[in-house]
Amino acid sequence: MKRIFCSLFALVVICVSSSAEAAYTNIIRVGLAYGSTAKATATIKSESGFKLGSMNNLTFNSEATTNETTLNITYSNGTYNVTNSSGKNVYSGANVAAEAISGTTNFDGYNYYGAFGFNAESSGKLTVINYANIEDYVKGVLPYEMSASWPIEALKAQAVCARSFVLGNLNKHKSYGFDVCNTTNCQVYHGTERADANTNSAADQTKGQILMYDGKLAVGYFFSSSGGATENNENVWGGTPIPYLRGVVDIYEDASASSKNTWSVTLTAEQVASKLKSAGYSIGTVADVKVTKRTEMNNVNEVTVTDTTGKSVVIKNDKVRTVFGLNSIRYTINGDDSSSGGSTSGGVYVNGSSVADGSFYAIGANGTKTYIGSVNGKTAITGSGTEKVTVSSAARATTSNTYTFSGTGWGHNVGMSQYGARSMAKMGFNYTDILKFYFTGVTISQM
Repeated sequence: MKRIFCSLFALVVICVSSSAEAAYTNIIRVGLAYGSTAKATATIKSESGFKLGSMNNLTFNSEATTNETTLNITYSNGTYNVTNSSGKNVYSGANVAAEAISGTTNFDGYNYYGAFGFNAESSGKLTVINYANIEDYVKGVLPYEMSASWPIEALKAQAVCARSFVLGNLNKHKSYGFDVCNTTNCQVYHGTERADANTNSAADQTKGQILMYDGKLAVGYFFSSSGGATENNENVWGGTPIPYLRGVVDIYEDASASSKNTWSVTLTAEQVASKLKSAGYSIGTVADVKVTKRTEMNNVNEVTVTDTTGKSVVIKNDKVRTVFGLNSIRYTINGDDSSSGGSTSGGVYVNGSSVADGSFYAIGANGTKTYIGSVNGKTAITGSGTEKVTVSSAARATTSNTYTFSGTGWGHNVGMSQYGARSMAKMGFNYTDILKFYFTGVTISQM
């Protein structure tokens, strides 16, 4: 539910939307080192010295100060120990946190605002967490997720997305004791390292603004390039359809503006089989790879791989991208769009076993069947085996054992296209126009 406050000033009615939703947190717990990157010794630096103490939920409680500019934190026998660069103990406790007396704290070569907390993992190594104000966090994310040279309205749209994304992913890494990581698995974040006047201005001009749908937070998913259309969330990640994550035909994205827009990957039959097996699928010698279902946006939703025994593996949703190591879900295979309505069965049987409709098999003397091709190509049986001869076409440059995936776009295709946002901004659209185009039915509100 929302309350609308209106005031009359100089005969102009000005309305401001205020969300009645519960207040959102201003502090984001960002994991800077954890798991395989956890630290046996965590080293932090600050020219101003440090306040030392502990974290009480999201609040830093200062209990001591030190003028030491370099501190090393370790964990042993249930106690966190803080020493200076000479190894002298400065502070100890069962729960240790630190914050620069003023300015930023340097960790692993990057400077960050906010407090630092440390959690011991079972190995004894330390998870390192930056407790960042959400606005400092957004400023740290922006220049890594979008070029600072891009139009300000695109940067403002990215800022709102970044803020909405992190609030929608609180506790994503709960098992490690923080909200989000600092990599592309969440959002790339390295503090003030790439601080820029343009990205900082975009964050300041949209301070506290988030995406809302029907009075609730809308998660600001984004990706690089749509290649022509975004996609419904359920067709990529499965699950329940989310009203504001609906696919749209991207009439604004300028394909020529992105070197990532057009791509091509060629895989041999052996490479296809290897990728499937690495992803946990069971497949024999690959005989055919084809798109068997597309979405209303003409993005790939299903790929069927058939081996020489006639066994098929069906790959769905975002796995049609990730399993093959492709850039997007918008592509063709060997220039053939295949079926857009999904695979069907015509009730064809060989020796009592069903076979794929429209496929050809050779029957050996012992009654075994061998897959030799499909109606999309012609097959010759030679003394050395079978050979598929494809229909002559400029769009079908292929051999019998290679599969060329030709596509457009880059990323998962859900939410806002960054290159699309750039194009819209260059055409004169503002950031709210951009966000409302890519996120169906949203409003932009204050936290």
